[in-house]
Amino acid sequence: TPLAHASDGSPLSYATPTQLAFLGWLSQTTRLVPVTARSLDALRRVRIPFAAAVCAHGGVLLTDDGAVDRDWAGEITEAAARHGPALDRLADAVRTEAARRSVNLTVRVQTEEGVPLYVVAKHPSADEAALHAVADTVATFPLDGWTTHRNGNNVAWMPPYLGKAKAVRRLLPRLRAAHPDTPIIGIGDSLTDAAFMAQCDFAMTPTGSQLARAFRP
Repeated sequence: TPLAHASDGSPLSYATPTQLAFLGWLSQTTRLVPVTARSLDALRRVRIPFAAAVCAHGGVLLTDDGAVDRDWAGEITEAAARHGPALDRLADAVRTEAARRSVNLTVRVQTEEGVPLYVVAKHPSADEAALHAVADTVATFPLDGWTTHRNGNNVAWMPPYLGKAKAVRRLLPRLRAAHPDTPIIGIGDSLTDAAFMAQCDFAMTPTGSQLARAFRP
C-alpha cells in the first residue's frame, strides 16, 4: 500500500500488511512523532497521523500543532550560516570524485526555507557499491565533528550542529513535561538513529535493519 507520494503525485514509499497493522496500533495507542531524514515537504506527503515531528535530519522541528518551531529554526539558521560554504565545497568534492570514477550520482545541498543543512548523494540506479566507493574517497575531506549517514542508496554528510539526536534532545523535555508518566519508545533503522533512540525510555528496530544487523550475535 503506498503511504508516501512524490511531488508529482506518483507513489514513492510502500507499506506491507504487517507494517500497516503496526502503524495502526501506533496511531491508536500512542502520540506518534516522526523522526526522519525526509524534508518537511516530503513528510507532509506521507499518509500517517502525527503531531510533533523532527524532519531533515533534525534541521526542522514541528510543534504539536504542526507549525515550524521558530526558535529552533533560528538556531539552525544561525549555525548554517557558518557552514554554508563548507557544504558547497563538499558537494563539489563529491561531484568531482563521482566524475573521476564515471559514476552518475545525484548530489545536492539539502535546504529548508532556503537554509542549507546537509549534503546528500544518491545513485539514480541504486548502485550502492558505486555510491559508497565515492563516499569512501570523500571521507578524506576535512569533516571534523561532522556525521556521515550511510544506509542503502543514501549517503548524507551533516555539519556538527545538525542531527536527529540534537532535535530530539530539544523536543523530549516538552513531551516529558506534558506526559510525565508516558514511556517514550525510539524507533529507528539506521546506525545514525542510535543516538536519538538512546535518549528514549525504550528502543526498537526492525530485525532486518542496518541497526539490527550491526548488533546481531
